[in-house]
Amino acid sequence: MNIKHQKKVPYIEQMQQTECGLCCAAMILRYYESNESLSEFREYLEAGRDGLKISQISDYLKNRSFETHIYKASVNNLKKLPMPSVVFWNNEHFVVLEKTTNSYFVIVDPAFGRRNINITDFKEQYSNIILTITPTKEFVPKTKKQNIWKPILKNLLEKKILFLKVMLLSVVTYFISISIPMMVQYLIDEIALKNNPALLSKYILMVVGIISIFGVLTLVRGNNLIKLQVDFDKYLNKSTIKKLLKLPYKYFEVRSNGDLLFRLNSLHVIRDIMSEQVLQGVLNIGALVFILVYMSQQSIILTLVAIGLFLITGLFILYMRPIMMEANQYEIVESTKLQSLQVETVYSILGIKTTAIEKEIYKNWENKYENAVDKYSYRCKTLNIYSTVLSLTQTINPFILLTLGIYEYFIGKVSVGEVIAFYSLANTFFSAGVSLFQTWNNFLLSTSYLERLKDITDAESEYNPENPQELKVSGDIKLDNVSFAYTNTSENVIKDLSLHIKKGQKVAIVGASGSGKSTLSKILLGLYETSKGDIYYDDINFKCLNKQAIRRQLGVVPQDISLFNKSIYENIKMNKENVTMDNIKHAANIAQIADEIESMPMGYHTLVSDMGLNLSGGQRQRIALARAILSNPKIIILDESTSSLDSVNEMKVSNYFKDIGCTRIVIAHRLSTIIDSDVIYVMNKGRIVESGTHGELMLLNGLYTNLYRAKEEKKVS
Repeated sequence: MNIKHQKKVPYIEQMQQTECGLCCAAMILRYYESNESLSEFREYLEAGRDGLKISQISDYLKNRSFETHIYKASVNNLKKLPMPSVVFWNNEHFVVLEKTTNSYFVIVDPAFGRRNINITDFKEQYSNIILTITPTKEFVPKTKKQNIWKPILKNLLEKKILFLKVMLLSVVTYFISISIPMMVQYLIDEIALKNNPALLSKYILMVVGIISIFGVLTLVRGNNLIKLQVDFDKYLNKSTIKKLLKLPYKYFEVRSNGDLLFRLNSLHVIRDIMSEQVLQGVLNIGALVFILVYMSQQSIILTLVAIGLFLITGLFILYMRPIMMEANQYEIVESTKLQSLQVETVYSILGIKTTAIEKEIYKNWENKYENAVDKYSYRCKTLNIYSTVLSLTQTINPFILLTLGIYEYFIGKVSVGEVIAFYSLANTFFSAGVSLFQTWNNFLLSTSYLERLKDITDAESEYNPENPQELKVSGDIKLDNVSFAYTNTSENVIKDLSLHIKKGQKVAIVGASGSGKSTLSKILLGLYETSKGDIYYDDINFKCLNKQAIRRQLGVVPQDISLFNKSIYENIKMNKENVTMDNIKHAANIAQIADEIESMPMGYHTLVSDMGLNLSGGQRQRIALARAILSNPKIIILDESTSSLDSVNEMKVSNYFKDIGCTRIVIAHRLSTIIDSDVIYVMNKGRIVESGTHGELMLLNGLYTNLYRAKEEKKVS
């Protein structure tokens, strides 16, 4: 059976920390000339937050008409098995094993790229499990490739008037610049060699006029090019950030902040390449054609030699293309890891300081920094070879043509002026060629950036109905047989859950860690889509409502509170309209934070640092509580959000919500705070196992009783 495949397994970078298995499957399919995108893979093989089992990868590839086998195999037996295969790595990761030799193994790691590993290191990291993958005769590759440049080019075409204006101005200025050799030829042949000084003054006036026109056109072209760049930059940034904010919450759960920031920071690279170098590339192609036509009229032989030299350079570019692409990808991967660690270090500085692990963190950073520098150095060295060869061709090729031109002059085929003009045009020709090849290299670099950006732009947006019903929330919520799993391949963490929270009730959800309490709160907010069952707000299915419109009517105070780098006033107000300072102070007073704010030198205008790190945890909690109070919500979800209050002030806050008829859903860890709840739901392993008032549950002498007594005993001790 003859199945087409590539010479090497193509590297596909994992875009989230748990996607190594998915990327290995994607690399195997890409090796066999099947061009699914990662977003298409996620529809059938979603990794989620916990990753994939090797059996799930095997099942997926079986469905794609591959014969798969999972073996427990020693290193010595790997040579007998078909390659490429997927191997289990360090008991926590998957990589593609591409090739085995007597001295080393070639792996393609979704996290690091292609690596040659000696036998000793391989034995240390190989976890003795391998998935062999062989295509069957039923396998049909997906041959249609996705064009990642399509939306970018589409946007440029939408600005076709501005683009054409820049193009026209560029063409005119380019023609003026390449007409200079012809002017030199005229100066030598018609004025100097024919001893005709009378024409010199006219010639000088003509040159001054042409240069003046050239200067004005270049200035106008530059201004229009800047406008094109700005317009394109607005499109690229606005569309990307708009899409990012539409993505579901779980998208951010499985990706690092540093990785996302690196992708957003790469937008300016794409902007510069697309708005300027695409245009320059088109012009260079036009210039090459025009110069070739002109050169062919002067000398067919010299023109054929020029084409031959150009093609030799082109073959070198084709050879270097995959090497340059790989070098670009590896540098981006390591730079992303470094930035992720740096962001994580800054955000986790309290934990680093309190556990005194500065040396360990520095060592970890140093290793990642060295890796990033190594990849940067490798790319630069590769680029240096590439640039050196191109520079040599740009220097040597015109000299070769000049030598041949002088020979043609000796045999009387061309004049001195024509030789010099030809030499000047050859310089322009090869300069345009080198510029075109450099543009191609930049395209490869921006393609690597676009592949990463595509993870944002191709991700499925948070679901909202096309024509949502409007609802002014009153406070009634029902869950009907709700189940939830993080992915379509993982087990349910919320199982067949039904409950009814009535308007104005105080409802508590309790359970041990990992029982599903916080997951349930995210389901209520629509941050997680249910796998089965429905949620109803005031008897209207949540799927028929606009999620953002509902959330704006709710108050949410999570356990982990992040504040913005704005004033305390702005952090409480949060873009709400028609809010006065009196409203802000009233909310802060109820949240028991007003006195502390007013004691600060700048009061409510005190600037909050990134993530609110210049405030205590209790202050952040109460500012978030004031924000929720300001909304006058009909439903509020509190995830242990009053733990910074004493019992008296906590009761004041609770009574405030009760007085305004607000439904309170409390995710409780301190059970003493929810004794007065109308209903307490006890969760265990994703199910509600008990429900009732505090007194009723204590009489059951079940899980709630055990939890309550354990907390009380801990308090006493």
